[in-house]
Amino acid sequence: MQHQPPSSDDAKSKSRSSSALPFPTTTSYGGSYVIRLSGLSIFIAILSSAFIALFSGRMASSYMSTPRLQQFNCQPAAADSKLTETVENVLFDYEALVHPAMITHPNPKRVAVLGGKQQQTSATLREVLKHLSVKDAVILGDEENAHVDNAVDARISALEMKDQECSVEDHGLFDVIIDPNPFKAATDFSSYFNCLNDDGVLVLNTDTIITHKDPALGIGRLNVLGRVTDFLGEVGYESVHLYQDESSSSDFGAHSFLVALKSAESRADWYSNEAEVNIRLHQRIGRSESLEFDSPTMLKYQTPHKAVETVFCRDTNVEAEECGIRGFDPEVVNVPYSDLSVGKSTMGEYSGRGIFAKTDIPKGRAVGMEKSWLSYFIYPSAHSIIMELYYWADENEDDEEDFVEEVFESVSAVVGFSEGYGFWSSLLGRSHSTVDSGLMMFCNHGCNGTYNLCHDDANDSEDSVDPDQPPESLSSTWGSAFSPAFERNLRQALISGDKTNRDIKKGEEILCNYLEFIGRASDWEADVRGLQGQCAGTELGEISFYEREKQQA
Repeated sequence: MQHQPPSSDDAKSKSRSSSALPFPTTTSYGGSYVIRLSGLSIFIAILSSAFIALFSGRMASSYMSTPRLQQFNCQPAAADSKLTETVENVLFDYEALVHPAMITHPNPKRVAVLGGKQQQTSATLREVLKHLSVKDAVILGDEENAHVDNAVDARISALEMKDQECSVEDHGLFDVIIDPNPFKAATDFSSYFNCLNDDGVLVLNTDTIITHKDPALGIGRLNVLGRVTDFLGEVGYESVHLYQDESSSSDFGAHSFLVALKSAESRADWYSNEAEVNIRLHQRIGRSESLEFDSPTMLKYQTPHKAVETVFCRDTNVEAEECGIRGFDPEVVNVPYSDLSVGKSTMGEYSGRGIFAKTDIPKGRAVGMEKSWLSYFIYPSAHSIIMELYYWADENEDDEEDFVEEVFESVSAVVGFSEGYGFWSSLLGRSHSTVDSGLMMFCNHGCNGTYNLCHDDANDSEDSVDPDQPPESLSSTWGSAFSPAFERNLRQALISGDKTNRDIKKGEEILCNYLEFIGRASDWEADVRGLQGQCAGTELGEISFYEREKQQA
């Protein structure tokens, strides 16, 4: 079908030509798909999504407690008496060290434990072997501690490792590497990096606890910890997280641990929701009264302690932008929704709705901050399920079963809403969606640099950028692999930062810079060329296209 030429559109997302996919992603499904929207289906789908988000954790826990739990083959691993006796006095000490990393990996089969004190090694192994997915638990150490009685558990073996140098040739690849030995110096962890699979996870014991009274990270007693976090990023780990366990125990006491993810995609697993963590625990461990680690504990570890953020931002070498997202700037004046209105956009014959100023707005003002925290978020796991359902229903559209059509109609509404009015990103590791709440979803793109609401440093337009060269900012999750300030303020990083770049007169349309809404390098070329087509009047935006199709249906 040939599209009618527009000048702009009220969609905050991808362009649409007759040969383009409706959802340009890294996976190609071929063909041309049309999303059919209806007011009823949108209402039902959004209401259902909200209900699922609210109750997913409770329903999953309830579901997993039924006899259907057997489908996950989750018979608890039997604890060997010899191994249990060795660590009976430190039963819970190593859960905080082991389980967050193990749960983050989707299927840890081969795990390395760096040898040291016998009690530390044994206690770490005890927690690792609770996971039924583990087929090989390898102790790596010098000649003295690279021996083990595998009669305790046939999955345990040992390999000698000299000078903390792991090599693929001598030791193979691992899914998870755990070092229970507190580091005392800023060790080079590059050899561990090389011994991890692409989705591998490294966990380190920092032998410290951070408080608000501490100096900047990298100074004084935090000198080694600061250097280690820097080294991990330099080595190649794409996401580094520091979490604190403040419970008191006979061995560790209050401690903090570092988890380094080799791939940024693993962030989606680190930020698994309560239901997902519950399912993984049931699949791998089943019901274990000896396990204190659970989904609420994991959710607590996902967000760095406030003290960690504080000492991180005391470092003068940290970029101001990273720590500038900690709450709304009180010096920035906000223009409330009451000073805005929605009407027919001035951006061309085929444009849709737009936002207009009901009063004069000076330069440097934020717009609609009071509603920004109410934005819609579709996280990676939910986003993946929605897209799988959509493509499944579309590929089976010739099926005579009525439910296929019903699924397609309902899921299309959610996809169309997130694609047409929102923007996709990969800050959480894999694709997820954010849609501005309220009136801001109708902000149109300002062609040829005419936008008047943008980031402070915005100076590009769709006609000045190279479609074949994504900006460096899209190639990483943030400015650095380790950024507790960013991790504590993920939602704000996604929905704030725009200010008026000039004075806006009463009755003038407020225009955004859609280049800022391209969140994935894989989308850059298609989105930029789409914006060029819309501004040239040769292509329709997403929402205008969908509404035109609906009218012609």
